Amino acid sequence: MEKLSVDIEAIAKNAIRDVFRTDTSKPGFIHIDLGEESSSSELRATMVALKKELSSYTKATYNRPLSYHWLVRFDQQVNTPFHVDNAANQSFLMLGYEPTPIQSELYIGDYHKYARECIDAPKSYLKDFTPVFENNHEHLKPYITKVDTLSNNSYSIVLINNSVPTNHKETLGAFHKATMRSQDLSKERVVNSMIMNMLAEHEEALNEPDEQRFITTSEISK
Repeated sequence: MEKLSVDIEAIAKNAIRDVFRTDTSKPGFIHIDLGEESSSSELRATMVALKKELSSYTKATYNRPLSYHWLVRFDQQVNTPFHVDNAANQSFLMLGYEPTPIQSELYIGDYHKYARECIDAPKSYLKDFTPVFENNHEHLKPYITKVDTLSNNSYSIVLINNSVPTNHKETLGAFHKATMRSQDLSKERVVNSMIMNMLAEHEEALNEPDEQRFITTSEISK
């Protein structure tokens, strides 16, 4: 494992407070700027180390470790709607951004706040939840946060609570949305993507992907 220049325990502590939230006073996401002097492999090594630290927390707290749903690298230059990614009911999305000339924006939509505070939200919104926001976007606006701290010149990690509403109260999820301000397919906007599922109590993670290969690979999916 590559030697890291960040404090994983401190990052995990912030993640537990702001991402592993049980109420909407916390944002449901965090952004970690690793700076311009980091590297692609250190970025991915940090992601893996953070996953391990967070899994230790969930196992100690809920007896429910985290397992990989996916662990991929790709070139993303398409817009997305507000959505949660397809994974387990309780899951967490970690995005590792590499420096790029492609201008883009990332938004977080707090669907729990929307459901509980917006007078125009359907009363059964959480019960009838769908993974893509299909209601009136004007009504969602007060519950949207733009991740203003993202820099095109830095290596960055954004960790988002990707959970969907269930009877579980341990974590409250949020939507995310990517918007491209520019597109140039002759260049790359590399995103390292990790989804972690919180396993059922006493369940062990099986058939985990090769973390070292993820850290060292030069492959980028298109």
